[in-house]
Amino acid sequence: MIRPSALDLILDRDFNMNVPFKLAVSILFSVTTFCFTSSVYSADDKPAIKLGMVDLTQVTRGSLLAKDIARKIDAKRRKFMSEIKTEEASLRKLNDELQKKRVILSAEYFAEESRKFNVKRAALKKLVQDRNKNLSKFRRLSDIYWNNAMQTAMTEVIKKNDYNLVLRFTPELVLVRPLSIDISKLVLNQLNKTVSTYTLANPSAKTGK
Repeated sequence: MIRPSALDLILDRDFNMNVPFKLAVSILFSVTTFCFTSSVYSADDKPAIKLGMVDLTQVTRGSLLAKDIARKIDAKRRKFMSEIKTEEASLRKLNDELQKKRVILSAEYFAEESRKFNVKRAALKKLVQDRNKNLSKFRRLSDIYWNNAMQTAMTEVIKKNDYNLVLRFTPELVLVRPLSIDISKLVLNQLNKTVSTYTLANPSAKTGK
């Protein structure tokens, strides 16, 4: 069973595809606070704090990249399920025919046919395992790609606007969020500008990082 990543859980609620994403790694950021300090201060200077707060869930919901990743994962899952269903139907038909002929086949011949059937059933089981591994790998790589793209967009926004303290918005911890410090739209716009589709290349390469 493939566990859904945080990206999947967010898009599963809001991405209008009418398909639940139930297939894998933790996503977004492993830290909730980004701190950038000014380089030099004199003894009399007091560093000014420029605070920003980002809602990563909001950014994910509006991200063109996130939606493209979701579409591609769903397409792979659908193709995988279609392939497995075809193989299962073929195997089920073969088993039904074998059972119908059981009364007219010799014990030796039936045993041989049963052995062949079991070989095919084992092959199908391995196919399912292989496809699950491939899908898990695709998810894992897309999660890494997403993390890199988010971090690149966040860094760009922070540098352009001279933020030295950026907090992650968490509804359970932050009861009131002033719009004046909300930089979610800035991050979303930067992310969509930087990368909108999922490829195997590192997204930071597009920005020259």
